[in-house]
Amino acid sequence: MRETWLVLLEQFKNLNVIRRLAKYEEKSTFQAHILGNVWQILDPAINIAIYWFVFGMVLYGNKPMDGYSYIAWLLPGFIAWQFMRSEILGASRSMVSRVQMVSKMQFPVSTIPSMTLASQLINYWWMLGISMVIMLMYGVRPSFYWLEFIYFFFCMIVFLYAVGLVTSTITVVVRDFHTLLNSAMQLMFWVSGAIFNFSANAIIEKHPMVIHIIQINPFYYIIAGMREAFLGTGLFYHDIKSMIIFWSITLMLLIFGSHIHLKFRSRFVDYI
Repeated sequence: MRETWLVLLEQFKNLNVIRRLAKYEEKSTFQAHILGNVWQILDPAINIAIYWFVFGMVLYGNKPMDGYSYIAWLLPGFIAWQFMRSEILGASRSMVSRVQMVSKMQFPVSTIPSMTLASQLINYWWMLGISMVIMLMYGVRPSFYWLEFIYFFFCMIVFLYAVGLVTSTITVVVRDFHTLLNSAMQLMFWVSGAIFNFSANAIIEKHPMVIHIIQINPFYYIIAGMREAFLGTGLFYHDIKSMIIFWSITLMLLIFGSHIHLKFRSRFVDYI
């Protein structure tokens, strides 16, 4: 635990550095593109339109989900998934792609995954704002449940930093890990409830063990929680078991990530 507190303390001490470098990275990402930062919104918007048509219109026949249209049901979970996927894959290569920063700049390299997180967070706020407008157009109304977003947002940030700390360290040591992680995230997309309503699937309902395994997935916990918050379908403490499992997994990842990061970071430049 001492290693975990040390890593977390480095984040708080360098918040200003993280914020400034995240803004710089966010501006430079699409600098060479004609549409520039518009791609930050356009890319996920195209994906949403595709999944809305294929699953909402064709597969589900525009059938309501939790009392709302498919697009209103899709948005809270899907944009959370897009953010988590982009952050995890970006954090995985964050240290490898910043070799000059790791070798020359005098600040804790444990903050590099946080920079990626902060940079991706800027895109998330834009997509969340647009999604809220669309949800309002489709009948979703602000309610007391929206306060749950604060809790699930906190869950998402802590979980993503923990995963980023683990994956960024492993990728430095084993470069092929990023390719494996990319494939794993593609699989995770289909079992995290980003586009499927598992509770409305007659086949899966016949296999309660499959449902229990899916619910253990931390991605599912966050995605389902975001939908509960915005659609008002449940309170965050209604499933204490899932809450305990999520935080247990997250804390184990954070402890493990802190340990391997501090163990290897003096040799990061050599590995890179």
